[in-house]
Amino acid sequence: MTSNSADADVAVVGLGTVGSMAAWRLAARGQTVHGYERFGIGHDRGAFSGQTRRFSVQSQREPRWTPLALAALDLWRELEVATGRPLLHLVGGVILGPADAPALRAALRSAVDGGLAHEYLDAAALADRFPQHLVRPTDAGVLDPLAGFVRPEAAVVGAARQARELGATLFEHTRVLDVSADAGGVVVRTEAGTRRYRTAIVAPGARARDVLAHAKATVLPRRLVQAWYVPHDVDRYRAEVFGVFERVGDVNVYGFPTVDGATVKVGVYTEGHPVVYDTDNVPLTVGPALLSHFRDTVAAYLPGLHPEPVATTVNLEGYTTDGQPLLGPAPGTDRIILACGFSGAGFKFAPVVGDVLADLAITRHTKHDIGFLAPDRPLATWPAEVVVPA
Repeated sequence: MTSNSADADVAVVGLGTVGSMAAWRLAARGQTVHGYERFGIGHDRGAFSGQTRRFSVQSQREPRWTPLALAALDLWRELEVATGRPLLHLVGGVILGPADAPALRAALRSAVDGGLAHEYLDAAALADRFPQHLVRPTDAGVLDPLAGFVRPEAAVVGAARQARELGATLFEHTRVLDVSADAGGVVVRTEAGTRRYRTAIVAPGARARDVLAHAKATVLPRRLVQAWYVPHDVDRYRAEVFGVFERVGDVNVYGFPTVDGATVKVGVYTEGHPVVYDTDNVPLTVGPALLSHFRDTVAAYLPGLHPEPVATTVNLEGYTTDGQPLLGPAPGTDRIILACGFSGAGFKFAPVVGDVLADLAITRHTKHDIGFLAPDRPLATWPAEVVVPA
């Protein structure tokens, strides 16, 4: 129950990927919740937009993510029941690249160690199964039958709607200026005034350093571009035969089957996505150099696609120096709980992260192993010349 001195039990700052899920999970447990969103719920200026986000249970680096992905799968299904619409499509997927690529070997190891269904494909088997990809003699692949894609916009809007139906109050187009803890709880300050809470969850995505002092040098906003291409034969890119994919190693590309029957979405990782210094004015134009890099990569490795993108989106994502998010109590207080810096790989885990945040807000404990994500872990800061423009 809310104390007499608090406006609600928990404030959730940011209602995107993680915050919408935290608000839903908190409201489902009977907590009084106030949520704050700088833009509108389901806006197009965060990390989640772009029609699809990849889901998988294999881990390419940190095996402790696999149990969280399996827990998220159950919660995705729970959200589907609550919203009455399909969100998670397990169409299967493949990780491919040089057979000795560390990410490929880690994915295989996580499948073996976790007792997960999988299949290892050498170059010949990979080329036979997925002729849509360029397969080199040194390449291999690992199949993941529990891979697929989530519909992110519908998921965020659906989770926020569920939170509201369960009693949460959500303030849209409300910019939070400061979140601070004192002996009596947490104060959230906006342009309209202040409110007090027992606990605050701060999940502002790539805009973390606009709100959190702890994130100013550790969570860097970067611009990520996704593009859509027209296949020469769209039937070769339907989910029944193509699935989701991620190419790792010397070339880093990810993509999805067609969801509209006309185009295929592909993302190309670049060396150091551009830093965004003004999160109120994110550059939306995709320049010729990046388009050329995309064009050349798609032409070489996905030859069945027309290499000129017919559409692009720009997403803003938060990257920490070690590539792992900040998830847990803020240094110095357990009244403020951080959830940011998911570095472009967090959407699949969103509902279980929301559940973890609800655990921490209510009981200060969770059954999930998240110690490796603690905000007070030793974490290098970004170099000053990167954080502050010249």
